[in-house]
Amino acid sequence: MIIRKNKFLYVLLLSVLFSACDKEDNLTPSNLGKDWFTIENSEDPVDRAIYQFYEETGIPVFYNDTIGQETRVDNWGNSYTHYEILQFSSSALGGTETPNPFSAYELCPKESVIDGLEFLREEIVPVLPESIKIRSFLLLKSLTPYNSATSKEAFKGLNTVLISRVTEFRDMSDVERQNMKGAVLNAVLATPVAAYAEELAAFYQTTRSCYTENLYGCAGWYFYNRYGFSDPRTVGFLKEPNPYDYSNMPTETQDVGMYISAIFTSTPEEFEALYGAFDAVMTKYRIIVSVLKEIGVSI
Repeated sequence: MIIRKNKFLYVLLLSVLFSACDKEDNLTPSNLGKDWFTIENSEDPVDRAIYQFYEETGIPVFYNDTIGQETRVDNWGNSYTHYEILQFSSSALGGTETPNPFSAYELCPKESVIDGLEFLREEIVPVLPESIKIRSFLLLKSLTPYNSATSKEAFKGLNTVLISRVTEFRDMSDVERQNMKGAVLNAVLATPVAAYAEELAAFYQTTRSCYTENLYGCAGWYFYNRYGFSDPRTVGFLKEPNPYDYSNMPTETQDVGMYISAIFTSTPEEFEALYGAFDAVMTKYRIIVSVLKEIGVSI
């Protein structure tokens, strides 16, 4: 009886193994290891320009948030179309992954892509060291965040850096173009700057030492009326004085971002002419400049 039972189990095991092998022979590759960020050459003039930029820099540029599609098979043998979409969620300065912070965005029309590539080639790429790896750029016409704390000009998502207002590049003034440069570089550099915890602690302390209460993120009414300050620059904020502006003072993240942007929108001489009378500002400026130079950024 025991021998028959063992033979039965042995035959059953062999049948399962043969069946599994047969099924594996019929499996098709899933392409789950495909690199969606490899740019191929094209006969289309715009796509060929993107390919040339990719060959020069190693950075893929997209003007559509859906960067590819393929047919896949699910666990039940049913085929479906997979769309590879760029991820806008992000890792905030020293924080964790956050949801998509935008309520709307408009893709860049194809006729403006060349202007976007020119901006990246002239203003952004020459500043960045090889150690800064950018997964991709996504060119946009417009970007609408849920709140004013998020930039509507540039933002670093999970696997792409969003750049807005590309359709305006051709007609931008020099000042507007420099402001866009500052916004994009802030989006790219905020994360590597965040790794310098000791330097940032000194940066924040420069402002915190100006008052017993925490000035970061405090309401403008408190700052001007209860705390008695007349000018945010005296405590190291790059914010023009306005006692009727009751919006909040910058948060730590916004404060660092404002300095990163300012470094690329003005020369050192211009910055000192604007803020040289404010010791806290100049101290914080020198800290961020030293961090950027340590990273290898060209200033």
